[in-house]
Amino acid sequence: MTAPPGLEEAYRAARSSLRRTVLVFTPLFLLSLAGIGIIIFNLAREGASGLIITLVLLLLAAFLTGHQSIQSLRDLRSSPTMSSGLVDRKWSRADLFVLRSYYIYVGRSVFKVTPLIYSELEEGDSVSVNHYPHTNTVIAVELEEGG
Repeated sequence: MTAPPGLEEAYRAARSSLRRTVLVFTPLFLLSLAGIGIIIFNLAREGASGLIITLVLLLLAAFLTGHQSIQSLRDLRSSPTMSSGLVDRKWSRADLFVLRSYYIYVGRSVFKVTPLIYSELEEGDSVSVNHYPHTNTVIAVELEEGG
């Protein structure tokens, strides 16, 4: 049995989103690691200097970009999963002061959803969320009957 056309398109969109995340964050992670290596080499050769602050900043950058990169790479190799529960909370916020993002909280997980999905859901609705397990990248949200 094949997936309905709308769901097939949603799968492609979710996978494309994961690929974009990998393409953005993996090079930044690798550059951070290279910078950390260079700074540690210089610290070992020359001793403590003003490089400590740079090292701390690069460690922070490597942690943040590495986490996003690794989770997205894991999702590209994994199968989507379903989570069901009540929409405990829904909210939106401005990202980067310009773009508005929409979120729902279902069963101890936060999912970023499209404006259309957000507008169709209310707090207390019973839903099933088809998503990738490590990044919670949403493929589809289905409103359950009686919810």
